[in-house]
Amino acid sequence: MRKKALKVAFMVLVTLLSGIAIFTIVVFNRPELIPPGPYHPRALLSELLGYHVHPWVRIDPTKQYTLKVWSTRWPIFQDGYGYDDLIEEVIEDFQKIYPNVSVEYVLLPLGEIEEAIEKAVDNSTPPNICMAPFDPSLVESGLVVPINMFICDKPRKDIRATPATDFELSSLGFVSLANRIWAWPSWMAVKCWAGNAEVLREAGIDVERVMLYGWTYEDILSMVDALRIRQAGVEEQYRTYGLVLDTTSTNTLDTLMEAAGRGLVLSPDGSLMWQGDTLKSSLSFLQRIRLEKGFPEPAHMMSERMLELFWTGRAAVIGPVGPGFLRHVRERHEKMSGNHLAGGAEAVEPILLPVPHPVGGTSSACVTLNAAVVFTCPGTSGADTAYLAVRLAEALARKEALWLAGELSVVPARYEDRPHTFSLTPVPDGATRRFLAEAVASGRMFRNLSSATKEKERFLREHVISPMMTEFWQGTISPDEFDRRLSAVTSLSGFE
Repeated sequence: MRKKALKVAFMVLVTLLSGIAIFTIVVFNRPELIPPGPYHPRALLSELLGYHVHPWVRIDPTKQYTLKVWSTRWPIFQDGYGYDDLIEEVIEDFQKIYPNVSVEYVLLPLGEIEEAIEKAVDNSTPPNICMAPFDPSLVESGLVVPINMFICDKPRKDIRATPATDFELSSLGFVSLANRIWAWPSWMAVKCWAGNAEVLREAGIDVERVMLYGWTYEDILSMVDALRIRQAGVEEQYRTYGLVLDTTSTNTLDTLMEAAGRGLVLSPDGSLMWQGDTLKSSLSFLQRIRLEKGFPEPAHMMSERMLELFWTGRAAVIGPVGPGFLRHVRERHEKMSGNHLAGGAEAVEPILLPVPHPVGGTSSACVTLNAAVVFTCPGTSGADTAYLAVRLAEALARKEALWLAGELSVVPARYEDRPHTFSLTPVPDGATRRFLAEAVASGRMFRNLSSATKEKERFLREHVISPMMTEFWQGTISPDEFDRRLSAVTSLSGFE
């Protein structure tokens, strides 16, 4: 009798387990069959994989949630529409789905968001969402929410997940560390120089080829030499210069080192990257330009005349330029059409250009990625709040990319958003568009993975490299001396 009872119990248990297994498999393949919750099969698997924030987190409709967003107050207005209006639109649409969620946002001036979020993370008081250039060193804080479970391999109808194929592959790579995706990619900008296409063509430069394939230091030197020969006998105040570069801080050297593949002063292990032949080659290139009268004098103050010389047709190349350069172009052309330009200005054909690279090397575009990062605060934010932040962050990232790409020379991270952008005029025969698209696909993002290394690099740039660059532009320090002094500083115990 006892054996029979055990047999029946065993059969019931097997049947029950089989039913549970079948139910789990069915729900796993069709997760919409049951509502989100901690015991949803997909939720259990997500937790097992270490993702506490996933599409099957349950949102309590009776609970009031508050999300805090930090972003940049972009000084752009189109027919009275500004960034505040963009944020408000996204919030309004989001609250139609989640009426029990209120959103507070803080918009910081350009250039302040990165330092502000660093301090907030150090204090474990970040906002729920930050829209900023992606900083991988923040991940080590443990407060950043990975979003892998919200991105799928291919389109799906059964869950709210975004296909990875919607994004530029490089953009996902830039926000990926240790097999985790740490932010929603929004848009990418390419660090560029800019040129006057007419002057460059007259100096023998194939500008379309340069935009697609890059150019070397020797190409620049040949251009400078060609301009010098053409202008034999022209007084200096009327000359056209080969380059007019930004001498502020380390800006120009940054772009040259990035193009040479050495975008970071220090490697992840703290060793010096800016040294030896690569550093001396970049500085020697600038030194030769000056010796061949390719810069306006005094060279250390030429950045103050950069735009003036460019718009009067007296600069072949200027740089570096930011993503707002083409907007500046558009506004200037609008003034030209209204005859609002001051006398002496000329109609130039501005183009974006890759930064030159050393002879024998390959061109390496440097890309910055703006992304929406979601944070969770210890003891204050649950998985449900973080889930809502992930959903809002994606909406904000996409809306921001669409809007800014219509105003600045940036590229949305999502492929399907690109036909709606690149609306800046004039865009010379599509070459600028191709240049930007190619650069974001193949470019590199140079960012520190460690906050400690980042702080050391920041100190070196501000207190060592920038002062030496001032000496270099004034002609009082040679490339060899620059390399020797920088190597000596970083060999001290504080930088080992």
